[in-house]
Amino acid sequence: MKQIEQSAIDVLGHSIRESIYYFERTYEMWVNRGELSEEDLNWAKEDLEMNLAELYYRILAYLELKGLPQLTETFKNKFYPIIQEKQNLFKEVSMFPSEDLKLLIIREFEAFLSPFQILDYNKSEVKKLTEILKDSDYILKNCNTQITNEASIYKEVKWVLSLYYPDIRRRNRASFIQQFKTYHPDILIPSLYTAIEYKLIKDRSDNIDVFIDQIRIDAQNYQGDIHYQHFISVIYIMDASVATPRSIEICWESKKFPHNWDLVIVNGSPSRPLTSTTELR
Repeated sequence: MKQIEQSAIDVLGHSIRESIYYFERTYEMWVNRGELSEEDLNWAKEDLEMNLAELYYRILAYLELKGLPQLTETFKNKFYPIIQEKQNLFKEVSMFPSEDLKLLIIREFEAFLSPFQILDYNKSEVKKLTEILKDSDYILKNCNTQITNEASIYKEVKWVLSLYYPDIRRRNRASFIQQFKTYHPDILIPSLYTAIEYKLIKDRSDNIDVFIDQIRIDAQNYQGDIHYQHFISVIYIMDASVATPRSIEICWESKKFPHNWDLVIVNGSPSRPLTSTTELR
């Protein structure tokens, strides 16, 4: 019986995560609705209200299955009147200046769910993402890209990733804010709770140890945004003779990166030389 209950809890947890993702995408489409008729707008609004109600009842069922009567009662007292009366359902909030507006009720739902880690990134999907990132050079070659800096790499890769992950964003959409600086990863994939950072090593004049130190500093500062829990650093090497992948991995391991940081090493094609365009970053 306990195994059946745990299976039901796991399925429900996955359903809640997917429902939040689906609702946020649908809501974003509604906000950017353009020229829709009043009838279509009313229909879309009713559909969003219904989706929120379904999400509420799924979370309620999840808390009940977890056997948490006090938390379940707190959740019901807080959200049942809002769902029933449909008041302030679409109130938006942003904790940080650089962050997109987000529905307050969704943020509060996530706060209730945070102790259970059901909003964690999907590891199997992240593995697929990693395989695509390993093909960064193949993507650049087929896009006939002239490499000038890191942005010239991740812009092309981002375009390909958008075919797989429609919610993908590029820079300035996360909230890693420290005392004196805001940090922006190169690519963000909210549905996978994953942020991606590219580093370009041009030739032997670039010190790999220094580059990995820079990534380690990023790792210390990419904290505080609950929407991104997994980070991938892609090191793109123009000249494969600069270092072997294993030597880079050894250097990476020596820096004691957090467990939620992964490394991807990409050797660039020697047939496509780096242009002399001035760095933009």
